[in-house]
Amino acid sequence: MYKNRVKVSLETLSHSHKGVRYMITNRVIGGSFIFGDAEKQKFLNLIFEGMKRHSYRLLDYVLMDNHYHCVIEIDPIEDMSREEVLERWYLPQRAKTPREPTEEEFDKFNKKIHDISFVVGNFEQRFVQWYNKRMNRNGSLFNRFDSVLIEDGRALAFIMAYITMNPVRAGLVTDPADYHWCGYTYRLAKGKLDPHDESLVISLYNSLNLPKQILKLPVKKQLTLLWKYFRIRLLRCNLKDYRSIESGDNRAKTLKDKIEKEGNSVEINNASHFLIKVRFASKGIAIGSELFVENVLRGCGKVLGYKREHHAHDYHAWDHIHTLKKHREVFC
Repeated sequence: MYKNRVKVSLETLSHSHKGVRYMITNRVIGGSFIFGDAEKQKFLNLIFEGMKRHSYRLLDYVLMDNHYHCVIEIDPIEDMSREEVLERWYLPQRAKTPREPTEEEFDKFNKKIHDISFVVGNFEQRFVQWYNKRMNRNGSLFNRFDSVLIEDGRALAFIMAYITMNPVRAGLVTDPADYHWCGYTYRLAKGKLDPHDESLVISLYNSLNLPKQILKLPVKKQLTLLWKYFRIRLLRCNLKDYRSIESGDNRAKTLKDKIEKEGNSVEINNASHFLIKVRFASKGIAIGSELFVENVLRGCGKVLGYKREHHAHDYHAWDHIHTLKKHREVFC
C-alpha cells in the first residue's frame, strides 16, 4: 500500500549509506483541516513511540492543520545488534510467555523495522485507526506520502530550516519559536528532541559555521549553541521578511507578493531562497551535492524507470545544492 518504485529504490540505496535521512511529507485527503491540538499530540506521541518499536530517529518535524513534515534517520541494518532487534520483536507481544522468532522471521522483521515505508505507514495507520474510532468514521485519511533522500550537511540544514518556517509561511506566527508543534520549539523548551541530537552538531558544523571550540563543550552547551547559530544563519533574514509583511486581508502570502506590492527590485539572498521553493523541497527525490545525487541516480535510475541518461540538476538558488528532478523557477 505504501510502497512505490521511488520508496523501494531509496530503501535499497540506504544500505550503502551511514544514517540515511529522509524528509517525509504527507497531507490529509482533500486538504481537510483535521489536526487540532489533540490530534497533533496523538500523532506526535505515535511517532515518538515508534522510535522504540522500530529503527529510526526523528530529527525534525512540524505538524500543521492539514499536513505534516518530518525528517527521519534510519541506520543500516547491520548497525543494530541481535539483542536490540529481539527487544523490538518482544515489545508488542502481550503474552506472558512471548515466542522467540525463527531465523526467517527474525530476518524479515529486521528488514521491516529498517524500511522507511513500513515505519511511516505504521504510525500513520495507527493514527488513522485512533482518529476513525474517535470520530466514528471509516476509510483512509492520508494521501501517499512523499519521501526525499537528504544528504548530510548543507542540504539537511536547509531542509530543517524549511520545515521550521512552515507555520510562519502559513501566517500562523511571526516567529517559529511561538509555534508549539515543531521540532525547533520543542528543542527550545526541552533542550533536545532525541538522545542522539548531539550528532547534529557534527552534521551541521560546517553549514552553520559553528565555532571550533563547540566540540569541546558539554553536550547541553553544544546544543544551545547549535540552535542559536541555526537561528542566526538560516532564520534571521526570513523572520525579518515575514515580520515586515502587512497584516489583514491584503497580507502578502509569498516573498514574490511582498516584492510586487512594494514595487521594489529586491535581490533575494541565499538564505531566503529556500522559502520560495516548496515543490523543490518535497518533490526532489534526492537533495544534496552533485556527487550525492549522481550516486542516487546510479543506484536507483533503472528502478525509477529512467530510460534515458539523467544527471543531477543544480538549483542555483540554494547555493549549488542539487536535486534529482529538475524544477521550474516558481515561487510557492
